[in-house]
Amino acid sequence: MTLNQRKSAIAAAFGAAAADYDGAAVVQHEVAARLASILGEIPLAPRPLVLDVGCGTGFLMRALRRQLADATWVASDLSPEMVARCRAAAFDAEALYVCMDGEYPAVCGGFDLICSSLVFQWFEDQAGAVRRLTGLLRPGGVLAFSTLAADTFREWREAHAALGLVPATPDYPTLAELSALWPDGGSGTVIEDHLVRRYSDAATFVATLKRVGAHAAPHHHPIGPGQLRKVLRRLDTPISGTETSGTGGGVAITYHVAYGIYRKEGE
Repeated sequence: MTLNQRKSAIAAAFGAAAADYDGAAVVQHEVAARLASILGEIPLAPRPLVLDVGCGTGFLMRALRRQLADATWVASDLSPEMVARCRAAAFDAEALYVCMDGEYPAVCGGFDLICSSLVFQWFEDQAGAVRRLTGLLRPGGVLAFSTLAADTFREWREAHAALGLVPATPDYPTLAELSALWPDGGSGTVIEDHLVRRYSDAATFVATLKRVGAHAAPHHHPIGPGQLRKVLRRLDTPISGTETSGTGGGVAITYHVAYGIYRKEGE
């Protein structure tokens, strides 16, 4: 597997975070559980063949374990360290563990379910990735994923904008843009959640992103240390009439999560 510079940086960041990931990835755990709950309402083939794209340490596999007890699993991740952690969790001794870029899957087709939690936001070509992944589905198979959407980190962006700065975080897609991803030959839908996660202060929010590897490959040139301190102070300062910032109760950060579900035509 040959990765470009950006993907290599992402793999390295998540690899470095692998040992501490389970303790820090609170939002990731919650989103995986929510995606599993959505999948619990969707009929799947008996004894399904399942591909987990970006398995991490196995949050989604564990969340789906009860309802997919008879599944055959292929667990994949960009980071070798994450693959190793998922395998070590001994979720399923029969599972196949693969290190690959989920945007360009290096596996054969025939899957009844391809699932992925909070990975698509790292893809450089989401539409192309959806086409390639849905091409691996059997007739009647399902692609189900969660990803960050446009309103994510709203408070962080507003703090930058108030200082005339541009954050290094990406411009996440709108629901309309995500709904336009579905290829011909099936039908899909997108639903959304707004999760608000409260941190003791702005610096803790930034530190948490680093602990889970989510600081990798910035989409804009990072601001300097002095500018960062100003952003942190701005985010820590209470704003009259709002509930999203404040020193007494910490700093609230919005995660706008979209869940995409696509079923391929056929039986």
